[in-house]
Amino acid sequence: MNRIGSTLYLLLAILIMGCGQNIEVKDEEAATIPRDTATASSAPVIVEEQDTTLQPVVELQITALGNTEEEIRYDTDTLEARAGAKVKLVFTNEAQDMPMMHNVVFTMPDKYKLVALAGANVGAPGNYVPESEQVIAATPLALPGQTVEIEFKAPMEPGAYNFVCTYPGHWQRMNGVFLVK
Repeated sequence: MNRIGSTLYLLLAILIMGCGQNIEVKDEEAATIPRDTATASSAPVIVEEQDTTLQPVVELQITALGNTEEEIRYDTDTLEARAGAKVKLVFTNEAQDMPMMHNVVFTMPDKYKLVALAGANVGAPGNYVPESEQVIAATPLALPGQTVEIEFKAPMEPGAYNFVCTYPGHWQRMNGVFLVK
């Protein structure tokens, strides 16, 4: 019997006593009435209902090519996703020489040059990515031979956005269009 049951038992006894009946509650009976021993750790966990609708993920791949500043480029100049889609980007840096570090930074329309120049001022500790409302998403720097992945939500408004490598001096050759339909 729990605490509520014990209380009801006692109330019933009082009610019956009020009706002229003598009911004696012995200490032995009181000792057998379970006490409420609930604690925070034994309380039921309330779980908020979560949206279990599967959201399709658009998987995009892009590769950085070249070992010199004259050779560097992405393997594509256009990426596409639906407006508001969850995007998983897999970025591979196929360079072999250490100075060829790259990233992929998604920007608002026509802001890739501005973001790249601001990224050069941020430097390596910030992955050459400025804190800016012009940045939609960014990978960390990928060293030669490294693959990195990120997930982000595509903009809700359709349009021609951009992507760029913000490592200093790379933006001129490593940029493209991110079409959001």
